[in-house]
This record gives sequence, C-alpha cells and structure tokens, in this order.
Amino acid sequence: MVSITHADLDELADEEVLIPAGGRRMEMDWDGVAAAFQAANEKVGWDADITLTPERQHALVRFPADRAVHVGNTTVEFYEEIERWIGVEAFMSIWIDFLSRR
Repeated sequence: MVSITHADLDELADEEVLIPAGGRRMEMDWDGVAAAFQAANEKVGWDADITLTPERQHALVRFPADRAVHVGNTTVEFYEEIERWIGVEAFMSIWIDFLSRR
C-alpha cells in the first residue's frame, strides 16, 4: 500500500536537505510516483507499506521483517521498476529509506 502524506511547511527546516541528485527539487506528479512505487512493490513481492512525502521528496518503505533477505536481493529490480515508470532523473531526486516492520 502506498500513501501520500504532507509535511507542514512550518515543520521543514531551512537547512533540511534530504533531496539527492545534487539537492535539486523536482516537480513531480506524486500520484504517478505512488503508482510507480506500488507497481514495483507488487512486482518484487515485498508486501511493503510505502509513505511518500512530496515536500521532502522522500519515500519510507516499511517491509515485513521476515522478508528482509528478499528485499535485499530484489532492491535493484524495485529501483529499476520505479525508474521505468517515472524516469531516472525523477527517481534520483527521491530519498528512499527502508525500515522493517514487525
């Protein structure tokens, strides 16, 4: 499942830079980004919960703890599927964190 949350602009620090790709912020269709993450999640069989925060250009991927090895083995395939949907430059501008859930 993919959800989109929004950060309160007052919560964002001036120095907060989580954005890769040289710190460039890209305008993106976040519904399209969500669809890309969901398609990749389904393709690799992670059963992950994914939270996107557009203001931070950030994705948090929470996967079942018992699938940690599978996630490690299929991360490149996951990335490639997202890139296929949204393009390399857009993909490179999203900071992705991973967390196992119990």
